[in-house]
Amino acid sequence: MVKVPEPPTGVDDLHAQPKVASDQGLQALKTTLEDSLSEDVFDRLTKFVDNPPKEPSDEYRERALAYVSDCIEHRKAIRPDSLRSLESLPDQIQRITNGGWVYYRNGNQDVDHDVPESEADESDHGKYLFFAPEDARRLENIVVEQFQRRPFRAAKLPTKPAKQEDWVLCLYQGDNRYWYELREEYRDPPTVRFRGFKTDNATRRGEYSDRFREVTENT
Repeated sequence: MVKVPEPPTGVDDLHAQPKVASDQGLQALKTTLEDSLSEDVFDRLTKFVDNPPKEPSDEYRERALAYVSDCIEHRKAIRPDSLRSLESLPDQIQRITNGGWVYYRNGNQDVDHDVPESEADESDHGKYLFFAPEDARRLENIVVEQFQRRPFRAAKLPTKPAKQEDWVLCLYQGDNRYWYELREEYRDPPTVRFRGFKTDNATRRGEYSDRFREVTENT
């Protein structure tokens, strides 16, 4: 795994909870620090630091800017090369590259379910799984399409150091009501392979549903 940049003295670790910055947030922070260091930004960068500096300074701004720039380059190095630029992602989608995963958060609150809950035969929270052997961009495209059409709230795919045989997308949902729709929309082997829905509990137990086995055996 590529080493994560160490924060300088007096600056929060921007890759640790609860202050993990999104990729967009890091870029905006860099732009701000290139020009000035406001009280609000200073407070944010020192909120979880033991014995923080008493007041902002130009020397502190330069140290923080260098750290933020290193964080941006680190994330670029581990993120799949084929993913969209930040500028081409819809505004409501936040991308967070951190550790072994590229996370997605959906801020679009204006879409409703187009399939009733009664269509689900699994009501536990879990994830739809998609695999792509070559191009992670195809999986990110699924995230963008589904976040804009349906009220999915979160998704993730691996960073380059964490990738195993194929790229894999986890698209999270509270039930499996979209199983048939997603299978039909993204059943395009070998480009993208839909592999069904797996609950969080089944993941922890290493179990697979009948539907998951059915799709796996037929791809």
